[in-house]
Amino acid sequence: MKKVIAVTEGDGVGPEVIREGIKILKVIEDYSELQFELREAPAGGGVWKEYGVSLPDKSFETIKNSDALLFGAIGIPGLPQGVAEIAILKIRQGLDLYVNLRPVKLYETLRDRCPLKEEYIGPGIDITFVRENTEGLYANIGGILKNEVAQNLMIYTRKGCERIISYAFEFAKQMNHQKITSVDKANVLKTSQLWRTIFHEIGEKYPSLKKEDYYIDSFCQWLIREPYKFQTVVLGNMFGDIASDEAAFLIGSLGMASSGNIHPNKVSMYEPIHGSAPDIAGKNIANPIGTILSVKLMLSISFAQNELGNEIEFAVEEALAEGRTVDIKNSTLKTLSTVEMGDLIAQKLKLRLKK
Repeated sequence: MKKVIAVTEGDGVGPEVIREGIKILKVIEDYSELQFELREAPAGGGVWKEYGVSLPDKSFETIKNSDALLFGAIGIPGLPQGVAEIAILKIRQGLDLYVNLRPVKLYETLRDRCPLKEEYIGPGIDITFVRENTEGLYANIGGILKNEVAQNLMIYTRKGCERIISYAFEFAKQMNHQKITSVDKANVLKTSQLWRTIFHEIGEKYPSLKKEDYYIDSFCQWLIREPYKFQTVVLGNMFGDIASDEAAFLIGSLGMASSGNIHPNKVSMYEPIHGSAPDIAGKNIANPIGTILSVKLMLSISFAQNELGNEIEFAVEEALAEGRTVDIKNSTLKTLSTVEMGDLIAQKLKLRLKK
């Protein structure tokens, strides 16, 4: 079974971590019936400097004609504000990737890296953020007038709210979660009032799931005080961006966090949530696990290979017990380079798939 994967290495540490993700794909090829054809789809700040656009038409055509996109990180110093990021927005809008799925899981071996006290970690942190990905402020409808007035419109549509909230309820059901949390600002924003109404309309179809509402400011506080109480969390675009980044810090490092930009049964994009980190680019110290776990999401969601995806995650956990990159280092374990971390996870995955 051959799958075509578009690959955007991007800027900064992007190429370094993407190489480790591809290393995992090659192990999957060796020990399963899956085969991958990788097609380059250059994008980002470096591409903009060379061609004047951050996502060339040729790259976008490659992405559209693939089964999935593995995306590194984009952005380099000295670019005009937002130039590189236009590539991400164009992909999300152009492919209608309305689901941004962000798992935030604190592995037991990394409890020592969580900045919270043990009493706040409790039995553990395992949250999946389901973020609306195409509407709200990030639809980028607005402008600046004479450098005096700036405006962005926060637009929510019933269609946009219904499909992301329905996805979140189905996800929670499939994961056997006991409850689902909706985050908004319904005490102030009309958009959030529509969101909350739709959340409870759809919730009536899922009587076995407990439903709860939080205002975004309150939620950000409870995310620190009692993160172990949340399972599936559904949010609008901007609120989801902020809250999921906050949560990612709780699992030891942004380098650990993966994500999927998804349109079910269509081309979807998988990427680590960290930035291009130009200050450490080329030093072989970036954490590739966010990318490797994004490969896990790709296999599970786009290719319906849950067992293989789970094997990747088990391999990550086993590797973390033996060595870590500098961002999650432990004095009793060996500190590994980007390549060494990828090699170790690939080795663990081979051993698991040989059984």
